[in-house]
Amino acid sequence: MKTRVIRITSIILIIILIVMINSVLFSNPVLSPTAQAREIETRDIVTGLAAAFILYLLFESVDNDYSDEIKIDQTELNNQEKIEIRVDSINIDLLAQAIYAEARGESLQGQIAVGAVIVNRMKSNNFPNTIKEVLYQYNQFKCIDNGQINNMPNQTAYRAAQRAVDGEDPSQGALFFFNPDKSQDPDAFNKYEVTVIIGNHVFAK
Repeated sequence: MKTRVIRITSIILIIILIVMINSVLFSNPVLSPTAQAREIETRDIVTGLAAAFILYLLFESVDNDYSDEIKIDQTELNNQEKIEIRVDSINIDLLAQAIYAEARGESLQGQIAVGAVIVNRMKSNNFPNTIKEVLYQYNQFKCIDNGQINNMPNQTAYRAAQRAVDGEDPSQGALFFFNPDKSQDPDAFNKYEVTVIIGNHVFAK
């Protein structure tokens, strides 16, 4: 927009300059027919060159304005694509159900961490791409096997789910969590790097 204003200002100045040149250089009324013809020819050349330059500035201005519109439309398109991907891959209700089923006795931070593990898996190339597919991957979450996933989550679980989706990650990038006191095979996690312990859960990647 700023560039367009500059070009319009330049065009106005060029027009004023043409008028001034014509009035100064071509204002002698006492000339021979040959001189008058030469004067008209020179004036036409100057005016033609100036007009060509003005047209160039006009076309350049229109072209740049159109390019700006394309860039804006492309940005909006990219944002829309991100929104569609987000809606398609993240189900807040289902994530809250999983958090409530797996960590309802934990602190808010502990519940956010459990949600973050699920989100981290969704982002990882080693796991499925949606919340539902991550949760229902075979033999990964106990709440799926025992039916606890179907319980109605409370507001704390919903708050934890939203904060996990928004990028909060107390688990420090973990892809796994387990409760050593309840796990049937806690040694199975020995091959993973522990990132943090929050409440009753050990988080690892």
